[in-house]
Amino acid sequence: MVNMNNDEIKEELREKGIKNTKAKSILLHTLKSSKGPMDVNSLHTQCQKATSVNLVTVYRSLQQFHERELVQEFLGKDGVVQYEYIHQGSKAHPHFQCEKCNKVFCLGELGFDDALHFSNMAKQHKVKSINITLNGVCEDCL
Repeated sequence: MVNMNNDEIKEELREKGIKNTKAKSILLHTLKSSKGPMDVNSLHTQCQKATSVNLVTVYRSLQQFHERELVQEFLGKDGVVQYEYIHQGSKAHPHFQCEKCNKVFCLGELGFDDALHFSNMAKQHKVKSINITLNGVCEDCL
């Protein structure tokens, strides 16, 4: 895991109007340190290594993080919701999910023209986010 200042985590939670608890701090640190999206069970397992936290607390915290736009969530091909920290200034990017191992990988950011194209497809609506997931077999499972 990336060494992250606990004060930074506390400040980020405070700025989003989220009460800081040990479990929320560890969960946010885990999400920020992750190299890609994670499902709730993987997040719970990681948090359990640092503190005693139950699965319900992880679910509730993730819901709160999502409502306050700290994380994005998307449904994987396997029907499992994946969570990913929204880095400040980050752009929308597609994901790739392996059909064999179910691992999810982040792909490169969408360019402005790409995002504009998808937004224009729904111009009569208010687009808040774009989620694109490509499915196939990862290089490790080939």
